[in-house]
Order: sequence, then structure tokens, then C-alpha cells
Amino acid sequence: MKEAVIQVVTAAIGSLGFSIYFRVREKNVIASMAGGAIGWVVYLVLFYFTSDLFVSNFVAAFVVFVWAEIMARILKAPSNTYLIPGIIPLIPGGSLYYTMKGVVDGNQALFAESGKNTIFVTFGMAAGMVVAAVVFHYIIKVKVIRKRKSK
Repeated sequence: MKEAVIQVVTAAIGSLGFSIYFRVREKNVIASMAGGAIGWVVYLVLFYFTSDLFVSNFVAAFVVFVWAEIMARILKAPSNTYLIPGIIPLIPGGSLYYTMKGVVDGNQALFAESGKNTIFVTFGMAAGMVVAAVVFHYIIKVKVIRKRKSK
């Protein structure tokens, strides 16, 4: 449990660092940090129960995307202000490093295992954001149609 709390705090700090790097306005920094922490909590919980990298990253990226869209509307800022710093903790830095280490060292087993993990994480993140974008776009479209019909 203590390790999970440290990971969530570190994810929030990582999101803070990228919020500063991308010059996110002060009023939006907390929401950007929260997106990173929420995404990592979702990832940890799902990975604990499923041990599936793809599903864990898919759902975590989906949640971060939805968080970014909601915060964009509440705080009147572009959704990228919350999406980019929020998605940073999910990037597969460790497995990408070991994939490249396997290539450089000629260790095919390390390359294959780490490469597979990198691909699962990356495609999970991408698919989660795409599905969230489609769902969110559809919801907005339905709202617009209902609003037109009510006039």
C-alpha cells in the first residue's frame, strides 16, 4: 500500500513537472496534477486485479481523457492543458529503455519481452484516448441534436 501511495504521489509530481514545462497556467496546474494521479490510480487498481498491461493502460488513458475534457469545460481551458500532463505517467519509459537495452546488448529475450510490453502499453494508451474521444464526441453530438429538437 505504501508503495502505491508513493507511486501516485510521484505520478502527480511528474505531471506537475510537465505542467510547468508546458507553461500551464497556475489556476490549471492542480487539475493537471490530479489527472496524472487519477490515471495512475486507475492503472494500479486495474493492473492489480487483471495483470493486463493493455487493459490497464486502455482504461487509465480513457479516464485521463475524460478528466481532461471535463476539466476543460469547467475551467474554460483547452483539454490538452490537462491531457498531456495527465497522460505522462502512463508512458512506458522503463519498458522502452529495456527494449533498447536488449537491442544494444544483443539480448533477444529481453528485447522481445520488453518490446511486447512497450507495444501493449502504447497501443492501450492510444486506443483508450481514441475510444474516449469518439464517445465524448458522440455525447456532445447527441446533446446538440436534443437541444435543436427542443426549440
